[in-house]
Amino acid sequence: MILLTFAIVGVVFGLIFGGRFRRCAKYPLSGLILPIGALLIKTGASYMLVPQTGAVLVSIVQYALIFGFLLMNAKRSGWPLLIFSGAFLNFLVILLNGGCMPVSESLLIAGSTRAQQLAAGEIYAYEPVTPQTALSFLGDVIRIGPKGVPFGFASIGDILLGIGIALLCFQMMRYDEPAADT
Repeated sequence: MILLTFAIVGVVFGLIFGGRFRRCAKYPLSGLILPIGALLIKTGASYMLVPQTGAVLVSIVQYALIFGFLLMNAKRSGWPLLIFSGAFLNFLVILLNGGCMPVSESLLIAGSTRAQQLAAGEIYAYEPVTPQTALSFLGDVIRIGPKGVPFGFASIGDILLGIGIALLCFQMMRYDEPAADT
């Protein structure tokens, strides 16, 4: 949800600064199927696997696809580096914590179903932050929105990913094809 919000912000700023939706189709983006595949793998695993089963392998495959997509687009300006930085930080904390993204329980509404599920280890590839959590500051520890009714939560990596996605959307909206050599 947070990343979708960043994408919308990028589109809105693209429109404000003269961008057009039709320009998006001309933007030279390679390998878009890779991040889509990464999303489908993570989503499928969360529905089909018992929580935390195969989480390390799922995260390795998921991030390999994302990094492959970024490598295919490395010549683009700005956004691949931001997305890589965010994805790398998320991958690092997830890998060091057994395939699970650590989440600060204080971000969740106490006693809510989601807080209870997190504490019980029932959310695939997520776990509560504990004193044993490696690099907990890189986990989902940033609240987005008010304390009583947060819009969501994010990690430092998510923020970098989001900025990269906003920049990508902005650039796609404003893309002008290079003039042909004559």
